[in-house]
Amino acid sequence: MTALELPLTLAGRASESSTIALDQGPAQPIPANVPFLATVRRGADIRFPAGSVILVAAPDRTPGAGAAAAAGSALSTTPDASVELLITQAQYIVGRELPPALARACEAGLLALLSVAREDELGGQPGGDHLFRDILADIAANCRQQDYGVAQVAQRYKLNVRTLQKMFQKHGTTLREHITAARLKYAGAALLDPANAAKKVSDIAFEAGFNDIATFNRLFRRTFGRAPSAFRTEANQAAAGVARAEEADVSQTG
Repeated sequence: MTALELPLTLAGRASESSTIALDQGPAQPIPANVPFLATVRRGADIRFPAGSVILVAAPDRTPGAGAAAAAGSALSTTPDASVELLITQAQYIVGRELPPALARACEAGLLALLSVAREDELGGQPGGDHLFRDILADIAANCRQQDYGVAQVAQRYKLNVRTLQKMFQKHGTTLREHITAARLKYAGAALLDPANAAKKVSDIAFEAGFNDIATFNRLFRRTFGRAPSAFRTEANQAAAGVARAEEADVSQTG
């Protein structure tokens, strides 16, 4: 873990019961065959007694990640579709010799799933107050509106802007950053959706709530490590590669 950039998000699944100690804290149990998601701020000690294990780790560069380091780490073993899918895809990649283009495509897909899992984790933190969670849900539902912003949220919840800003600062981010992250999350999912194959990247950007394609491209690249068009192409290649691998496995066992 020390060789990776911190803070980071760690997802995994082990075939046997294991433990993980985050940031020199007490060891926490990880049940066998249960996918887990951990936020690692300063370090982790993972003990896998036996069996097989799949791990996916990536630096957390989401808005406010550095400021949130003082808030401590988190471990979740709550069922989550994005983590389940992440581990399943990672399982097909392990041990395979992949061409560079396909390897980049797989990486893009895994990073997108990690991004979704991080958003879900933030919205479900047990320490968060009900009002904060309500506002996060409001952002998820309305972020695609291009005129949606700090003033609209403050008015909707009858809060002054300063109070709203302090609420998000307590969680290591800002409301504006979180709205942007929610829009990027929507755009990333939309680019992966086969139903949107005929849509231009710019159309998806505007649907996600962005009104400037240059800004969208810059923020998307910073979050996902790829330009939107490359992200879509590589993710499609990854999906095709997984499908071919599954067909090959079936033919070998058949």
